[in-house]
Amino acid sequence: MMDFAYGSDEKYFRMVRSRLFVFTGVVLTIFLVLLIRLWYLQVIQGDSLNELAENNRLRQIPLPDYRGTIYDRSGVELVSSRASFNVVVIREDMPDYAAVMEKLASIIDFDKDETMRKIKAQQPFQPYVVAHDIGRDDAARLEEHRYELPGVSLDVRPVRSYKYERLSSHLLGYLGEISKDQIGQGFYKDYRKGDFIGKYGIERSFESLLRGQKGVNIIEVDATGRELKMIKQIRPGVGTDLYLSIDYKTQLAAEQAMNGKNGAAVAINPKTGEILTMVSHPDFNPNEFASGVETEYWRSLLNDQYFPLNNRAIQGVYPPGSTFKFVMAAAGLKEGVIDENTQFHCNGSFRLGRRVYHCWKKGGHGTMTLTHALEQSCDVYFYNVGMRLGVDKIYDMALKFGLSQRTGLGLDHEKTGLIPSTAWKEKYRKEQWIAGETLSVAIGQGYDQVTPIQMARAVSAVANGGWMPNLRLTRVGEHEAATPEALGGQQVGLSAKNTGLIKEGLDMVVNSERGTAFWSCRVPHIRVAGKTGTAQVMKMKEGEQNVDQSKLPEKYRDHAWFVAFAPVEDPQIAIAVIVEHGGHGGTAAAPVARAMIAAYLDTAIKAAEAQKAEAPKTAVPRKPVS
Repeated sequence: MMDFAYGSDEKYFRMVRSRLFVFTGVVLTIFLVLLIRLWYLQVIQGDSLNELAENNRLRQIPLPDYRGTIYDRSGVELVSSRASFNVVVIREDMPDYAAVMEKLASIIDFDKDETMRKIKAQQPFQPYVVAHDIGRDDAARLEEHRYELPGVSLDVRPVRSYKYERLSSHLLGYLGEISKDQIGQGFYKDYRKGDFIGKYGIERSFESLLRGQKGVNIIEVDATGRELKMIKQIRPGVGTDLYLSIDYKTQLAAEQAMNGKNGAAVAINPKTGEILTMVSHPDFNPNEFASGVETEYWRSLLNDQYFPLNNRAIQGVYPPGSTFKFVMAAAGLKEGVIDENTQFHCNGSFRLGRRVYHCWKKGGHGTMTLTHALEQSCDVYFYNVGMRLGVDKIYDMALKFGLSQRTGLGLDHEKTGLIPSTAWKEKYRKEQWIAGETLSVAIGQGYDQVTPIQMARAVSAVANGGWMPNLRLTRVGEHEAATPEALGGQQVGLSAKNTGLIKEGLDMVVNSERGTAFWSCRVPHIRVAGKTGTAQVMKMKEGEQNVDQSKLPEKYRDHAWFVAFAPVEDPQIAIAVIVEHGGHGGTAAAPVARAMIAAYLDTAIKAAEAQKAEAPKTAVPRKPVS
């Protein structure tokens, strides 16, 4: 019996011992795995896990950047940033969520039901903006009731402010929220959802300069996401201020002169290429975009039949009409098909085959030289010049004047316009050029299409004696060498003599009693040179050339053009104005140019008046009238 018990115990102990070894081995293995894992986490992944833990404990709240201020050339503030008040709520900080939201809805206007639905769907302790850019009166009422509104706060944010509202709206542009497609792409790699960026005009073209540096608040939060304390603040940086070449006084004068008209007005400094004025009408208010444009306002702009979002100064393409005649004169002189003595007789029409092409003056102008043809805008004279040149030589000269190509100004969506050639028609129309089309091109009709900015630059070449500047939107700095070589540009290939002939003709347009702008663009103490133009919108049938425009529907009336520069003896400003469906250039467009010249050269005019007042008052004998 005892042997049996002893044997049983020994067997039992062997079994227990073997199991103990297995258990010990398993425990040791598990311990070894844990030890290895601990070593891996501590040594291999220690830094990354520590950073992850910190990130879970800390929340980074971005602070908005402050965009740079935009000034005119003299330091007049055009665009800046102002403080705006956004209403922010955190649901978890509201003891009675529904009651607080009901109270808030009684103070400010917002969609309470939609807002509560969106807040419910977001993460705990996340701030939600209930209303953007509320008025100061609403902000004051919220402050009065802040003890009744736990979980509600005012968040002060910078918002863009366009001081003069519609003034220069197309040039200055506007801001808009970055799109999903732009976030993280190329230039926008550092931008985030909700950021406002330049969408149009100067705001877009100079985004990298105007944009400031974002700041950040680093906040410690608990496990539920509730903010505990501020750990660190990196203050936002301010963007670079921008001084445009625009002259506020001249811009304002142009805007006022264009009031009630559709079209564009552009002025440049012919010596430096600085844009002094850029007006496009109809316009819009960029302040409507500052905090996010309302759907109703956006739709009103898109559905407007006059397309107020189009910058007509660079996007509007029009037949240049008779303003193109100074380019024709330059081509004729350069190619030697005419000179100062060349005469053509105008009896009111020009016959080519069986077709008769009319002059704007029904009875004709009589015998014309170049300067008188420019002065009185004789179509027949330039029909003859066009036939002697041929369309390809006209095209070559137009290119030298910067037509049929972008100016390189740096604004988006600039159009190239079109001056045709035989090669162009063969390529795009699959047709041969015919002689009658050259006659239309010669007076700025037919296929000819130009932009106002192109024409302002082209006429500056005449003002400069044949040199055409590169254009710029920022003012020439005090330390920049304001020379043709430093600023850049190109020669159009005219001799001083030939340029002088064209200038003389354009001078006569304004200062001769027979000139087409004699009564409409004379400025006291300033000698102005210019060229009127009337561009047909609707092709007229033979015999309809002198139809009464006032009897036509507005959309079929001619466009009115005027290009100019002043003073003639030392040009400081070159201008192109177009008034859509305005009729005659001397009547509708020239007065706009006159207002711009008077505003820009105001100092010179006042100096001349003061000098005249101080001069001794001596009797000047009158010349006998012969």
